[in-house]
Amino acid sequence: MLSMKVLIFTFQFLLLLTLSSCSRQFKIAKVVPGQTHVDDALHLLDEPIYAEVSTLGRSSEIYIWDDVSVQVKEEMVMAVHRKPASHEETLQFWHQYYKDKTKSFQKVSNNFDTGEVLWQMNLPHYGLSVIYDERNDKVIKVVKYEIR
Repeated sequence: MLSMKVLIFTFQFLLLLTLSSCSRQFKIAKVVPGQTHVDDALHLLDEPIYAEVSTLGRSSEIYIWDDVSVQVKEEMVMAVHRKPASHEETLQFWHQYYKDKTKSFQKVSNNFDTGEVLWQMNLPHYGLSVIYDERNDKVIKVVKYEIR
């Protein structure tokens, strides 16, 4: 009887963790570059761990959380850099999802000898870039930016 209660409690706890992580991804998805004001992004994502003035200029800032960073210019979100969701971690997912769309690949130059071999898949009509680590065969970052 006690083991059944422990099992039920464990299941409920895991369900709660799953739901909370899903809701975080939905909040991040609501931050749309070129449409979301910085105050709205901060309201959705809570207080950032770190914020700094960007090297792009005084009117640009970067807000950083554990799972996402937001680039802001003149109070408007310009780009969202996030970790991929679990189903987005393979390059095959991105190829299939955007199979008939215009895309380009380029190798990312690495100034440091980290051993990473990074590639960037660009989908300019969607304002989307995907950073892929060839060595680990994983997508490591998804960048959504304002389409101009």
